[in-house]
Amino acid sequence: MLILVLVVYTSIAIYEFIPLYKQKLWREFGVNIVLGLLSLVIAAMISFGMKIPSPAYPIKELITSLLGK
Repeated sequence: MLILVLVVYTSIAIYEFIPLYKQKLWREFGVNIVLGLLSLVIAAMISFGMKIPSPAYPIKELITSLLGK
């Protein structure tokens, strides 16, 4: 499963990252690299069978602390 994840992310990198680099769109390139690496790590963790915690509870707590009950 990890091989499939790596193949998909490599094709995404070729399709998305290389044109941004060639056009010297550094800000967009940087944001795409950071988000791509973050999603690659999460996808690799899922392919290894690790349980990823849901961000719903921390988001709910943040909104409650900002807005009150």
